[in-house]
Amino acid sequence: MPQLKVSVAEILNRPGEYRDLDVRPAFEDVHTELARLDAGPLESRLRAESVVEGVLVTGRVAGAASLKCARCLEPFEGFVELDVCELFTTPGHELPEEEAYKVEGSEIDLEPMLRDALLLALPLNPVHDENCKGLCASCGRNLNEGPCDCVTDEIDPRWAELSALRERLNG
Repeated sequence: MPQLKVSVAEILNRPGEYRDLDVRPAFEDVHTELARLDAGPLESRLRAESVVEGVLVTGRVAGAASLKCARCLEPFEGFVELDVCELFTTPGHELPEEEAYKVEGSEIDLEPMLRDALLLALPLNPVHDENCKGLCASCGRNLNEGPCDCVTDEIDPRWAELSALRERLNG
């Protein structure tokens, strides 16, 4: 995404100087099993600030997401909003590979940083309603639409000894 490569030449190696960034990124493939970031542009308010180690990017990113309820698998719309704070290091100030992004010449590439942050911000188990009853474990019916006809009197044989113990204690 070339529009996410930003020149920081005017602030680089000038600690305390900053530049507000106006980017409206759009990602096509940021998703988990039950959540997908919508393809439209995101709203972002970012600031690139020169620090001794390189460039610190901070700000807020928000966008729409398409979600599936983890209990009943019904689709619903959601919103992802997150604060970012990431360091882009200059040569001589490197951190272990997974802990920082790098200043490349006089540019920073916001795409990997934003993609990583957005992916981590997507909910792993979205629920459309806290009172969602989910699906029947036996027949798969959506219990929000009504009860199913499954019989649940069957006791798991692994619990049989505990059931016998309960009967002896209560009997």
